[in-house]
Amino acid sequence: MKALKIVGWVVLSLALVVNIVYWQDAWFWRRYVMLFDPTPTEGLKPFDLVQGDGRFVVPIASLKNQTVTQGAMDEAVEYAKEFNSYAVLAIHNGEIQLEWYADGRGPDDLTESQSMHKTLMGLFVGIAIEDGYIESVDDPVSTYIEEWRADPRGDVTLKNLMQMSSGLGQYPFGLNPFNSDMDWLYAGNTTEPLLNMPNADWEQGTRYEYNNLNSELLGLIIERASGKRYADYLEEKLWRPMGGDRAQVWLDSEGGAAHTSCCLATPAMDWARFGMMLLGKGEVNGNRIVSEAWIDEMVTRSPSANHYGYQTWLGYDDPPFPLGSGSTGPTASEPYLARDTFLTWGRGQQHVWVSPSMNLVVLRIGPALGRSPIKPGFDVPKIPNIMVRGIQAKAAQSAALEE
Repeated sequence: MKALKIVGWVVLSLALVVNIVYWQDAWFWRRYVMLFDPTPTEGLKPFDLVQGDGRFVVPIASLKNQTVTQGAMDEAVEYAKEFNSYAVLAIHNGEIQLEWYADGRGPDDLTESQSMHKTLMGLFVGIAIEDGYIESVDDPVSTYIEEWRADPRGDVTLKNLMQMSSGLGQYPFGLNPFNSDMDWLYAGNTTEPLLNMPNADWEQGTRYEYNNLNSELLGLIIERASGKRYADYLEEKLWRPMGGDRAQVWLDSEGGAAHTSCCLATPAMDWARFGMMLLGKGEVNGNRIVSEAWIDEMVTRSPSANHYGYQTWLGYDDPPFPLGSGSTGPTASEPYLARDTFLTWGRGQQHVWVSPSMNLVVLRIGPALGRSPIKPGFDVPKIPNIMVRGIQAKAAQSAALEE
């Protein structure tokens, strides 16, 4: 009987400790458990809703106006299926040539963007400059983050944040829930660990180092400079003028801080609309979102990395990105056929490819959450190159018929 009482007290004490630890940051523990979910559901909570009206309807090419061979479209879909994709879209000359969704998926389904969201940070710095909220890309962070005004980290410029050359450190990834390394992403208050980020051992501007915290910091700066919640600014300045449908901005807690390095849940077509805005040099749906000059800056090579601009990946070189980078083993079997291609990039190989010389936007999205959202070996240039070859073959066929 005495032993049973001791066991009972031990169990009760453990339950009490677990309960206390859990409620110290319930959001953290809910997200930590999600790491081990083999089939995580799309749609992270809580979130701020970004409303749109979906009024920009991209026209679908008629059979007469089809500019890509059917064989190329079939090949792109088969490759997408090989990697369990949710959707593939291709828009050429302003018309949808290919719109494919996996079984059980459709145009209204939301998918997490992962790091494709970062490219919006590059866009919104330009919008905030044009709105007068930010003076220059050369402004130091301390202009907007008062907590760093007497801190060397406050000397980092917005440009170097956008180019991933900030000289700021980052937290290592680990599965130990008690060492705080994952608080910047999973905690119910992410601002504190964000502002406590370490310094790196190199000077800003001297090298490229991909760092999620740079993009999180840019989001905080955009909010503080504009005086608006990020989701409200996103809706006002991009989503409604773009004619988008809707989006969900993941928050650290109810009414809390927005995550801006990842996790913008949208339908696939909204990313296609975003790609058309980039292709249109800042204009889409008859609305000017940002100046042409700013888009040019976004897709200009960084001094420290030929493959990166302002939170945007550049496919100008061969290879088009540092091979072996990333957690899911991306490959590049060849360079981009359209050498002016630039792109968004999110974990799980979420991509929007924009090729101005081909007047082409291509999109591939798929599972984004969990430990292994996609198998290794995804050939990043493959789908857009299939489409380029299909356009070239279709043009050759049309020319032959006219002779």
